[in-house]
Amino acid sequence: MHMMSAAHVICSLGLLLTIGIQVTALAQSDAEEEKQQIEIVDSVSYVGYKIPSEKKTWIDDTTGYEITQWTRKGENNHPYFTTESFIDENTAIIYSKRTGKRQLYKLNLLNGEMVQMTKAERLRGIDHLPKFKTAWYKDGKKIFSLNTTTFAVEEVFDFGTHKFAMGSFSVTCDAQWFVFSANKKEPAPGDCGYGPYALYKLNLKDKSLHQITMDMGFNIGHVQANPVNPNLILYCWQWEKFDEPLLVGHAPVRIWWVNIDGTDGGPLAQEYGTQRTHETWTADGKLVSFVSKYRIGTQVRKHFLGLQSLDDKVHEVYYEQVSPGHQNVFKDNMRWIVDQVNDDEQLLALLTRGKNKIAEKKILFRHGSSMIGQGSHPHPRFSTDGKYVLFSTDKSGTPQVYTVRIDLDKR
Repeated sequence: MHMMSAAHVICSLGLLLTIGIQVTALAQSDAEEEKQQIEIVDSVSYVGYKIPSEKKTWIDDTTGYEITQWTRKGENNHPYFTTESFIDENTAIIYSKRTGKRQLYKLNLLNGEMVQMTKAERLRGIDHLPKFKTAWYKDGKKIFSLNTTTFAVEEVFDFGTHKFAMGSFSVTCDAQWFVFSANKKEPAPGDCGYGPYALYKLNLKDKSLHQITMDMGFNIGHVQANPVNPNLILYCWQWEKFDEPLLVGHAPVRIWWVNIDGTDGGPLAQEYGTQRTHETWTADGKLVSFVSKYRIGTQVRKHFLGLQSLDDKVHEVYYEQVSPGHQNVFKDNMRWIVDQVNDDEQLLALLTRGKNKIAEKKILFRHGSSMIGQGSHPHPRFSTDGKYVLFSTDKSGTPQVYTVRIDLDKR
């Protein structure tokens, strides 16, 4: 009988363990979704269905800011902080599972009314370009486009016919290309590896597919098209822990960029021994903002916010004990919103840049999120006019959508 090497046996056992954990996680995820499907608070569900206001507004007695809780029934949250949630100054896109399945709703920030926009079976991520009044979303293995005014939906592409699994995605600011990461490898007996990964682009007119990057030996995540320049794509290096099906952000070089045609790109310079996370473009498309902390060395656990250009001619560091939560920079590139400060304290804070330092810090709200599951994460996002910060939290027991009114245009 053929005898396997010890290394082969160990690798095979490791693969089986990894697959077992992944299957268990998927089973748990399916069980959670099945449980959520039973928890129906709205029995009526169709595109155009209007839900009366559930909003509740108060002045926070510790910060003095106006807080509004917009949703109170079922489980609700808003898109990831790198996605534009605001359709315009008075309406925003939110997720809700109130009908038993996750759907997109249009939230009116004047009267609180919500209108159902999708009738999806297995809604996943979205991207949104207000200029084109269009959102693109993943339903199962298919991509659809949604007109946020008429709610007309069109199938864009069926990735069920594509041999690689599609991951993170974004649409270029000219609405020409759908850019996504792909895992190009299927698990095989005796092979403990994963990947390679690559970035691809789908032409939204003729539906042709083109590979952008070389095959990479790391997980490509957080794909973000530049908000101004359709030629630039941002992405990050993540890696997967084999002892649990979890993506973590402890890569030695976190942030990468590439041209849409793949002819230029590379990593952004990173301070040695730091952990960067939650990177995103600034609104003018000129810089990348991120949260970072030192994990080793004499400055271990020292936290900072960063602003950096692709060519590293701008590389600004603002030391502040902002934990590796989520951040968003206002369009003036001066005000920052963060959702974790003081070594993981669950606070929304508004920071103002000064010369080589944070000149002012205002605590807006103690969001008190459990930070368990993406739906509970605050993912704060400035409204386009600076009137609100939109965020989510499960402070009430289940994830709900909130705003804090800050009126930056009046400051």
